[in-house]
Amino acid sequence: MSAEAIYRLLLRAYPPDFRAEYGREMVLLFRDQCREGDVRTLSFWAAVIRDVARSAPALRAEAWRENLRTLEVTMKLTAIVMVLLGVIGILNVVIEWGAGGTGTTAHALALVLSVGAAALLLAAGAAILRPVGRGRQMGRLALLASLVLIVAARLLHPWMGVFAQLVGIGLPFAFLVALYWPRRASTSGAV
Repeated sequence: MSAEAIYRLLLRAYPPDFRAEYGREMVLLFRDQCREGDVRTLSFWAAVIRDVARSAPALRAEAWRENLRTLEVTMKLTAIVMVLLGVIGILNVVIEWGAGGTGTTAHALALVLSVGAAALLLAAGAAILRPVGRGRQMGRLALLASLVLIVAARLLHPWMGVFAQLVGIGLPFAFLVALYWPRRASTSGAV
């Protein structure tokens, strides 16, 4: 195994985004150091390993904090959207109820289920906004229950328009996918 191949393995200690941006220059600098020093000595490799051990953990911690901040902002924006959509959903049902609809029991039950679904969407947003660790778990459960209720309302009585279906069914589904989607760092262009 060549010295450069060993160094490329050591570079794996750095965050992928950092390697993508600076990895090539680091390898070129290492080549220069190899020409100037003796790669067969323990002191050469001790200096290289000491440099990686000193800088890589700090950069990993910084990247982790940045990812955490980005996730927090995304979760808060998502929660705010869910709260707003819950309020809009409730208002939509109130307007539908005031319009009279078909006046059947199925229609009335579908409206009640829709209010429940909108209230659960509002509760999901509020739960995710809470700083408690179980907030996301409670938000997921509320989203799932909201999705079940709105699908039941839709199947019970097809009164919903396309926009109401998109908001009532599509967005909770999209939020659930976003909450369960695996979080991985970008590895494009990594050395």
